[in-house]
Amino acid sequence: MDKEHFFETGFEVVPVEDFSKLLQFREKIFQKAKEIVGYNGNDVDEFFNNFHKLNLKGVNLNEKRMEIINYCTQNLEVGRTIYELFKNLIIQLIGSDIVAQKTTNLVIHQPGDQNAEALHRDSPSNSPFEITIWLPLVNVYGTKSMYLLNREKSREALLILKRDYEEFAVFSKQHAESIDAPFGNALFFWQGLIHGVPINDENETRWSLNMRYKNLFSPCGSKGLIEFFDLLQLSPLTRIALDYEKEAYQ
Repeated sequence: MDKEHFFETGFEVVPVEDFSKLLQFREKIFQKAKEIVGYNGNDVDEFFNNFHKLNLKGVNLNEKRMEIINYCTQNLEVGRTIYELFKNLIIQLIGSDIVAQKTTNLVIHQPGDQNAEALHRDSPSNSPFEITIWLPLVNVYGTKSMYLLNREKSREALLILKRDYEEFAVFSKQHAESIDAPFGNALFFWQGLIHGVPINDENETRWSLNMRYKNLFSPCGSKGLIEFFDLLQLSPLTRIALDYEKEAYQ
C-alpha cells in the first residue's frame, strides 16, 4: 500500500496477501449459500455473478441473505479471516492492538435493484479511527461496484451540504470515484469519506463483504467496545501491561 496516497485520499484498492486462503474462504460461503437457495451447480463465479437469475427478491431474498450472514458470523470468523488476508496492511494502518466488528456484513446487489445505498459517511457516528475493508467476492466495475469521494472532496461536499442537499448530491456524483477491482482485491477506506452505491445497471450480481477494524485503544464513537467488537490481536507490550495490572489487583 502507498501509505502517503492513503493519507491524501483516505482510500486505496489493495491485493490480498494470500489468494489461496481467499479462494478457500469464498468456497465455504459458496457451498453454504447454494445449499440455502437450492442451487445445484459447482461454478462459483457463475453462481455469484448470475445469482439474479434465481429470481429471489424482496423478503425471500433478505431471508436467504440473513441465513448466509448468520452462518458466516457463527462459523467462518469473518473478522479474523479478512484480517489474516490483509494482516500486514492492517497493522501498518492501525497498529498491533486490533479489534474487529462482531457481525458479518454481506451485500447481494442484483441488477436493477432500486435499493441503492444513498450518499453518506460512517463517521460520525462510527469512530473516525476505524477503517472499513470492503471485500468483493466477484470482479467489480462500473455500477456493479460502489463509489466514493476522496478526503478533500468529502470535506467540500460536507460544506455544501450545510446549505443545500441537492447541490451536495450533484457535487458528490460529479466528483465520486467508482471502484474497479478484480476478485482478489479489497477497498480499504476511512470512515469519514462520503460514499454510496448506484443502481446496478450491469448484467451481473455483486456479492461483497465489509468489516470494520480499529485499534483497541482508539475511541469507539457511539459504539460500545464490548458490544460491537471482538479482540483479534494484542501487541507483546499490551499483553505484559495487562498481566501486570491483573496481578496488581489480585
